[in-house]
Amino acid sequence: MPCCVQKFIVKTMAHHHLWILLFCLQTCLEAAGSDTDIFIVNGILGESATFPLNIQPSQKVTIISWHSKTSVAFVKPGNFGEEPIVTITHQNYHERISVSGQNYNLELRNLRIEDSGIYKADINVETSKVTTTRSYNLQVYRRLEKPKITQSFVTSVNSTCNVTLMCSVDKEEKNVTYSWSPRGEEGNVLQIFQTPDNQEETYTCTAWNPVSNNSDSISAQQLCADITMTPHTRHTGLMSGLAVLSVLIVILPSVVLFLLCKKGEGRRFSHKVPS
Repeated sequence: MPCCVQKFIVKTMAHHHLWILLFCLQTCLEAAGSDTDIFIVNGILGESATFPLNIQPSQKVTIISWHSKTSVAFVKPGNFGEEPIVTITHQNYHERISVSGQNYNLELRNLRIEDSGIYKADINVETSKVTTTRSYNLQVYRRLEKPKITQSFVTSVNSTCNVTLMCSVDKEEKNVTYSWSPRGEEGNVLQIFQTPDNQEETYTCTAWNPVSNNSDSISAQQLCADITMTPHTRHTGLMSGLAVLSVLIVILPSVVLFLLCKKGEGRRFSHKVPS
């Protein structure tokens, strides 16, 4: 192989290795300066949520940049140990942000539903030229109101009442789950086979979201109240119905006969009166 060709190959391989080294170095720096974990922060509508940074005093922060869908704020250390200086960069966050002087945790007050989303803090300290990024997923929920239990389907066979209970909250909420006690079943629908033996039970539906829960109950006696009867009740009702029917059968013809007789007497009396 000619000498010039050998030199070209060696030179090409050296450049190739250099590019690989630079790529690896860049990747390592990005990994060191970025926190890939996303912390979940749950907040309640109208209340406050805290984004924990937990920065130690020894880290000596120079500046922290917060951003979400837009820029949110810049945070700098205060002079001579005073509280951090917070510069709000978007009007949506005006007078709603404060930062702890001990650990630079950020608090967002008077939460709105539209505040939900990804938030990132780019942290710069004196001892490092690398920017560290921490990410948060803020989700804002309403406190759940009392759910409502409704009967959606009812049938009755042989003293057993088949009823489907449905549990729901008035406003359409996200991430709501339902559970039933004492059955221990999950979901907003409960199928019940009601018999005269379990009239004392009470069914409770609890609605949950990540920040609150609320419950509603219904007693077994309220279920199938119009169509569920014990055999004794049905027998008594049947006998009462037959008694009423018998009375009508005896009395009704007598009344009709009486009225016909009265009508006939009236006609005879009208014929005897002289003209």
